[in-house]
Amino acid sequence: MLRASGRSLSRRQFGTLGAAAGATALPGCSASSPKDMDTLQVWGGVPAENGPQAVIDRFQEEHPGTHVTYTPYVNDDRGNLKVNTALQGGVDIDVFFTYGVPNLAMRVDSGLAADVGDLVRAAPELEMFLDTEDPKAMIDGDEITALATTRIPQMVLFNEDLRERAGIELPTQWALEEYLEAIRALADDGKYGTYVLPDLARIELGPNYRLTAQGDSNFSHPAFLQHFDLAAQLIRDGVLYPWSQALARQLEAYQQNNFIAEDFGLWTTAPYSLRFLTDQEEYPHDFRVSAAPVPTVDGNDWNTGEYGAFIQINSKSPKQELAWEFCRFWLLESAQDMARAGYISLLGDVDDDELLDGVLGEDAEQFFDVDSFRRTLFEDQPRMHLDTELTAYTEITQKYEQQRDVCWLLERSPEKAIDTVDKNAQALIDRFEED
Repeated sequence: MLRASGRSLSRRQFGTLGAAAGATALPGCSASSPKDMDTLQVWGGVPAENGPQAVIDRFQEEHPGTHVTYTPYVNDDRGNLKVNTALQGGVDIDVFFTYGVPNLAMRVDSGLAADVGDLVRAAPELEMFLDTEDPKAMIDGDEITALATTRIPQMVLFNEDLRERAGIELPTQWALEEYLEAIRALADDGKYGTYVLPDLARIELGPNYRLTAQGDSNFSHPAFLQHFDLAAQLIRDGVLYPWSQALARQLEAYQQNNFIAEDFGLWTTAPYSLRFLTDQEEYPHDFRVSAAPVPTVDGNDWNTGEYGAFIQINSKSPKQELAWEFCRFWLLESAQDMARAGYISLLGDVDDDELLDGVLGEDAEQFFDVDSFRRTLFEDQPRMHLDTELTAYTEITQKYEQQRDVCWLLERSPEKAIDTVDKNAQALIDRFEED
């Protein structure tokens, strides 16, 4: 049996739901009859037909007598709550995928994920997951509790019709000032420039940008105020989509609807969104789409995307040896199948052209400026990140989003909103230090 993560709640480690941690601190076994020991239960946030089932079919072919049941869940607040409740309640889950650092912080620190550190160190082909300078795994000392399966670079998509109408040259590299000129030019004739700005503080500061080197709140850094202030001004000017409507329409989860409806002509997103743009049945449209890199900020060029789609083993699973075989297979063999879901896998014998073909899908030239996507996603080599200093990460995220919302609803000044975030974040950090 693999060990459950034994993290302590210090200011330099994960801070989250203490009650859940207490309930799952010790490894154990969920009820399972012998007939179930050759059946793996895998939960993930990608529809089975978009790649997971193909990977599972090949795994089963290589492991006769083994059956894998895949349970898809919706990667939103409700779907993640369902996963957390199932894991904490002893539902038969052996392997699960986690998306986004706040969810990862909660699951790791709550003891829901097994430590696979010894297994990773014993597999030379997985050496990249031992890198602490450019981390792609959740590492705490000798423990490893999550392995990223993909890089998720963000890019700027243009509606080609609207871009050309506005007289904007497709950028191959550009600074924030040029980006702002573009969205202002697109904000015309009842349309907006874009939905939301890319995370300017992230572009400037890179990984672990919420904390100072000493582990205190970093929200007093001018980059955070710049982001709040500039976005509020652009909302007021009608350049950014009104935040009241964005919240009411749950745009964070359904941005593709408004881009396809041509409510805005520029969209910062990741490769997994491209599947909407080739689905003419559900999302009919008659414009092509091109790609550009995320703009730089004062010469800094961190991409706002991250390493992600973490694969983890349930610390309570009685089938952890088989679960590890599945995880290893997924990491090494899923690249071609998962490209159709917009996943650019970290490992696998698949070249960039094959990945691009998978990401863009069939008839790519009909929908996309293919060369622009090749350049932006592969040739430019976006500078990726992964936050690893996650003290009170989930709670700080909630406080940040609360103040962001009231600021962009134009109900609170950017200065007051960011000051509140900074004070709340420091209070949370101090609380976890005391614990």
